[in-house]
Amino acid sequence: MSHLPKVLNAFGRLLSYPDEHTVQTAELLYVLLMDELPEVAKDAAKFGAFVEQQELYKVEESYTQIFDINPTCALEIGWHLFGEEYARGMFLVKMREEMRKYELPESAELPDHVCHVLEVVAAMPAEDAQRFVKSCVQPAVETMKGKLEKHETPYRLVIECLSSVLTHTWGEPAPVTSVTSETNPEDLLHRHPVRHSSATEGEVPNVFASETAYELNVADMGQSSCCGSQELVQIDLSTKPQTVTRKQ
Repeated sequence: MSHLPKVLNAFGRLLSYPDEHTVQTAELLYVLLMDELPEVAKDAAKFGAFVEQQELYKVEESYTQIFDINPTCALEIGWHLFGEEYARGMFLVKMREEMRKYELPESAELPDHVCHVLEVVAAMPAEDAQRFVKSCVQPAVETMKGKLEKHETPYRLVIECLSSVLTHTWGEPAPVTSVTSETNPEDLLHRHPVRHSSATEGEVPNVFASETAYELNVADMGQSSCCGSQELVQIDLSTKPQTVTRKQ
């Protein structure tokens, strides 16, 4: 797809907390998609029309009600892949590392929020992006799409458009695997495009391992190259995460 990085970054902005630039972003997405995916572009235009016709606070309410209050429609990719599993913490660490690798700024959102994930995909070499999208991004987006089918919200158009663009660019998604309390994290983690480290029976394999070794606990992750040697990151995986607390 032509202009793919611009398209992905536009989706990331549309799925961030709305502001006075949301209408212009929807218009830009329409222009970028019109030649290759005219039907998808029309849905982007419909979302833009909704935003243009509403006061900003109404758009903010719509965003908050569907993405912040209802955790099944959360915008964190790792939440949809791993839920409360140990692997979620590993995924957060890896995403922060990837953001720093490509010099992408952090925000109030967690590193696995779709806005950051799409920025990372846009910055990745083509082969890495292909594998990452197929193993992690598409399954999560398809789960979001399925959840939003039950809700009357204009943001459903944005997720459906994103799903169509991912499919157009990287092919049909694999069947979505639901994460339950009985799901083995290894069943999801093994699809990620990095080499597996050794793990004893009962442990979660650290498939995000590189030449740097990480020492991770489920809630306290420190001494990693992405967090800094003097920084302790505490993440509560028991609910849909809202904040990351750092202690010096």
